[in-house]
Amino acid sequence: MQHAIELDQFCLEVDQMISVHIAQGDTPIHGTKFKGLAEANGLVLKDDGKFYYFANGKEDPLFVLIDTDNQPFTAESLRSNVLKSVTFQIEIPKVNNCEQVFNQMIAIAQKMAASLNGRLVDDNQKPLSDLQLEKIRQQLKVIHATMVARGIMPGSPGSMRLFS
Repeated sequence: MQHAIELDQFCLEVDQMISVHIAQGDTPIHGTKFKGLAEANGLVLKDDGKFYYFANGKEDPLFVLIDTDNQPFTAESLRSNVLKSVTFQIEIPKVNNCEQVFNQMIAIAQKMAASLNGRLVDDNQKPLSDLQLEKIRQQLKVIHATMVARGIMPGSPGSMRLFS
């Protein structure tokens, strides 16, 4: 029983998701341009209405890109709609090297934000500064170290089962 309680507490500590958003700037985010940029940056739209970023033929995505309002993306909706904001998300325990994946995600988000004349913002809609991004990287290192110390490697089959 004590082991189960400790495992549950551990899961609460490390089962976190990092989200960053591209918010509309001075001009609207047109769905067709957004879709083209997402695909040009290696994201794939799946039937569930989310864009996924996969690495080197792996089955499990490194991160996802969703509509901030949780509306599924469809080819039709992207042709005809304007988006207010979109959200990039990483499930930390599900990726091998969360800091590296975070850096990849931020690079793509920054590139897309610039092309869409959008702003990269946090959950409170405040612009993300380099200092904030570095604080997130430090948090990711702590979570990674906590998982390794517990003997659960991030992104491993055991981690995927535990955090499914």
